Amino acid sequence: MSVRKTSRRRLLLATLAVLAGCASPPPGPMPAAGDELRILVFRAGAAARLGHNHVLRAAGLRVDWPAEGPVLRFRLDALEIDPPALRGSLGPAFASAVDDAARAGTRANLLKALDAAAHPEVVVRTLQQLGEGGRRAVEAEVTLHGVTRRQWFVAAVDGGRAHGEVVVRQSEFGIQPFTVLGGLLAVQDAVVVQFELAQP
Repeated sequence: MSVRKTSRRRLLLATLAVLAGCASPPPGPMPAAGDELRILVFRAGAAARLGHNHVLRAAGLRVDWPAEGPVLRFRLDALEIDPPALRGSLGPAFASAVDDAARAGTRANLLKALDAAAHPEVVVRTLQQLGEGGRRAVEAEVTLHGVTRRQWFVAAVDGGRAHGEVVVRQSEFGIQPFTVLGGLLAVQDAVVVQFELAQP
């Protein structure tokens, strides 16, 4: 009787192990998130080789869809600084390793330069779209650092998805690009903003 119970128990455990294995997600990349906004920041200065290019991702990105087109909002203090997997996907210009201490320093300098305590949110509001089909000329209103500017850019549209990128100059929003050692190490005034959106 005890032998039968032991055999049944082993069979049950083996069955549970197989079922657990089947229930586990298959290996491979996870599905892409619906909405994403990234900011590419580039090093400058005579000692630029001592610094890093940086990529910032807007965590908690909120997107609304009024008739004119999407409105994007995100908080500066929620920016993800140099996520390793994202850096790895951007090629040699972002291949250098950035440790936790460097990320913390970048975050502190960024929030100070952008005066994030006084102006915590960035808003991008679509004003109009021109064109048809897969390419659109888009005029948007960007509010950053308490300053609002109009900006034109091109977006690629495929069904309910849109992606594109735009160059934003920090100085146009009253921001002094970060610099140390009398400008030997700095960041460039122009940053590249990339976005991918999925209309619900």
